[in-house]
Amino acid sequence: MLPGLRGPLGLLLLLFAFLLPTYALPPALPLTVRSPTFNIWVDAQGGGNPAGNWPQFWNDQHIMGWAGYIRVDGVAFHWLGAPIPGNSSTFQSATVTPTRTILKVQAGPVALNVTFLSPIEPDDLARQSFPFSYVYVEGAMTDGKDHTIQLYMDLSGEWVTAGLETPIQWQTQQTPSAAYLQLQRVSPSSNFQDLAEDSTVFHAIASDQPNRQSLVASDVMLRNAIASNSTTLSFTSDLAGTTGQVRNSDGKFPVLAHYLDLGSVSTIPTTAWVMGIVRDPVVTFQGENRHGYYWSKWPTVADAINAFITDFPAAKSRALALDDKILADANKISSDYADLVSLGLRQALAGVEITVPRQSDGTYNTSDVLAFLKDTGNSQRVNPTETIYALMPALLYLNSTLLGALLEPMFRFQTSSAYGNVYAAPDLGTPYPSVPGNSQNNEGVAVEHSANMIIMALAHARASGDGSLISRYYTTLKKWGDYLVNNTLSTSQQTSDARTTVLGQTRGGITNLGVKGIVGVAAMAQISEVVQDGEAAQAFQAAAANLTQTWTTLSSFSGALAWEYSTPGSNGMMYNLFADKLLQLGAFPDAIYAAEDKSFGSVATYGIPLSSDSNSMARSDWSMFSAGAAVSDTARDHLISGVHSRAMLNSANGTFSNLYNVLTGAGVAQGASPNGFATPAQGAIFSLLALNVQNKTISTTPLTSGSTNTSSSSKTDIAPIIGGVVGGVALLGLLVIGALFLRRRKQRERDWNAAQPEMNAAARPWRPPPSLPGTGTGTSMTLSSPISPDSGPPMSYSHFTPTDPYGSGTYLPPGAAPPPPAPIVLGQSFVRPGSKAAQLTPQERNRLFPQGMPPSPTFSGSGGGGGFRSPPQSTAGGSSVTGSGSGTASEELRNEMANLRREVAELRANQDAPPMYQ
Repeated sequence: MLPGLRGPLGLLLLLFAFLLPTYALPPALPLTVRSPTFNIWVDAQGGGNPAGNWPQFWNDQHIMGWAGYIRVDGVAFHWLGAPIPGNSSTFQSATVTPTRTILKVQAGPVALNVTFLSPIEPDDLARQSFPFSYVYVEGAMTDGKDHTIQLYMDLSGEWVTAGLETPIQWQTQQTPSAAYLQLQRVSPSSNFQDLAEDSTVFHAIASDQPNRQSLVASDVMLRNAIASNSTTLSFTSDLAGTTGQVRNSDGKFPVLAHYLDLGSVSTIPTTAWVMGIVRDPVVTFQGENRHGYYWSKWPTVADAINAFITDFPAAKSRALALDDKILADANKISSDYADLVSLGLRQALAGVEITVPRQSDGTYNTSDVLAFLKDTGNSQRVNPTETIYALMPALLYLNSTLLGALLEPMFRFQTSSAYGNVYAAPDLGTPYPSVPGNSQNNEGVAVEHSANMIIMALAHARASGDGSLISRYYTTLKKWGDYLVNNTLSTSQQTSDARTTVLGQTRGGITNLGVKGIVGVAAMAQISEVVQDGEAAQAFQAAAANLTQTWTTLSSFSGALAWEYSTPGSNGMMYNLFADKLLQLGAFPDAIYAAEDKSFGSVATYGIPLSSDSNSMARSDWSMFSAGAAVSDTARDHLISGVHSRAMLNSANGTFSNLYNVLTGAGVAQGASPNGFATPAQGAIFSLLALNVQNKTISTTPLTSGSTNTSSSSKTDIAPIIGGVVGGVALLGLLVIGALFLRRRKQRERDWNAAQPEMNAAARPWRPPPSLPGTGTGTSMTLSSPISPDSGPPMSYSHFTPTDPYGSGTYLPPGAAPPPPAPIVLGQSFVRPGSKAAQLTPQERNRLFPQGMPPSPTFSGSGGGGGFRSPPQSTAGGSSVTGSGSGTASEELRNEMANLRREVAELRANQDAPPMYQ
């Protein structure tokens, strides 16, 4: 029996626990969240009783058979799951901390706390990598009398397979301190999507618990016996042998069960169960099996379980201390922020698996630590840089060594002969748990990922003081830096989320991406300085300054920031400024930050959309990056408030998704990909805490002629960088010409539109995708000026079809043929559909907008009170196909384009970099 508190003092402390701070329930609560495949939640959606629902896997599509009971004087109450036998306990409240979820229930005269503890051990890689969790109960009698108490918990084969007819096998085991039961598929398979089909589930308890019975039997027999009025229970399994199916032919489920009889007591002492899901190997990388780090400390799973059981009191103390530290830091910002870090931390870290290789002598090499991240909630990709980038703040706050372990396999693959691109790869391939690497042509998103890698490499070095990564892979980093210098302001580059069509970000020319590229160049300057490559450091710094100047010219209009180059009517969230602030690079002046803050004057109920053309959709991770970049508490708190409101929207679906509509709170449906469920990207919530992490002096080896992964000479070849700087000047000239052309054409369009008033008045509407359910109700919001209602058919469609390495394509209405290609002009403003909502079918419109079509919010540009405002009431510039175009106008446009091409060719001849810089 674990130590417990008895008598009046125990009752007082338990009642005090019932008064712990609680908040409105989110739609799902994390229970045991330790890895991509050990990631279990319980629904609380719609005001439901989480203590009376079956737990679900993170994807909200698979029940995890898991039942918990307490018997009070022979009367059974279940406090987890929805089994038929017995009574439902009365749910009182829930409390969520960074490491724990506590359900408070009343079972007859017993006030019971049920705590689900997922340990977070950032300074102990063996413990952090061990995919096990605790569940413990504590209770007291509210009537002051003694009562006979029995406790029971079981798990089913649904933990190891998605198929109910899948053959499974089980066994019982004992260690000096633990009794445990295990179950797995008869024929494990590493080919799976979410639920691991190659895993073993373990259910353990301290072997010295009073009157303990541990067995594998059918759910029907065991639960009916618990619910019976028998005063004494003695169990014998009703299963023949040690094999069966998840659901046998008689409809019964074999379950792993532990039962305890505490006798007559006045308080229920702390009593703990343990459960875990083990996969071995975790992944295969470069032809080598990688195993959980914990194998280096415990030679068998039995040893690890025994240690986990005996460590419970200390593990609980460490968890409470970590909770206290995190919440103390978070509450300095706000209570809403403390709620967010509590809800998001476990799922952020659960995406990461820490591995080591096994050596020929059977031991494990702890000097070769690699971490792998599954893109949970979005795809089957391994180590996607944009998700690691979002997770980065949590890792910097807890232990930056984990960030280095995630970056190392990325560098290792991209310096191998299997990779030949001059820019960074977006990930290590797919599908998890296979790690084949990704050497495909991903140049459409190369700026995004190259900048991500450089920024994260510097962030790791500064937070850890370990410069081994930036020293060992300096030549690779420098190559990516050169690429950024020459391509950051290219309109052919997209964000890494081109595949997320719901956000509508499927084209180039986005200024926020330019911010990331410039920050990447500035970070490369610091990396070069750290490794004592002074010439390259100066060149990169000069290039960053030049790019910032050009970016500002193209993006800043009357104190407001545009979302698209040379398009003052556009606006969006410059969340990539956070990296500049985090690394203290000073790549952007204070005026840029101030202009960004002004755009957050007021928000919708659930926050601020990504941009004026993101279909009113937002991502919580990017919103929290913007909160971290904010220079005013007002802007910061607006952003936090929106994310918090959506996180606590009980009517929403899913497991703390990062993708939702700011007007309704609606997210993407279960089963759709991406839907952001349980994504590790929620680590971005820690952006504000990461700003307070103390930088360390970076220890590294200066470059020499013999340095690994460096050039043969310490003298840096800066010709490409100089060429890039000169190219930036040329680019500015091209953009100026494009802007002049755009101005002339817009004047012509205004003349034409004067005769088309019904189309000229159409505002940019909200367009959700067919997979977006209307799970939330419409909400009201304050607008600084009225927004014109949607009317009429789509005005036009963009000719521009950007490079899309993920194959998402460009959105077209049903039955519409793709528009013909047209030349791309630097600085061109690409036309978006004038009425995206009109493209919906009546059924989709009714489902998505049950209370009518919502208006489309946009950001406020500057001054004037900020907040949302109407977009410009003129059509956007750029080549377009209209419903009834004029042949004469089209011919005139072609002639003007031909003249412009000749002017551009002459400009290139005069301003292109000399051949020696190419």
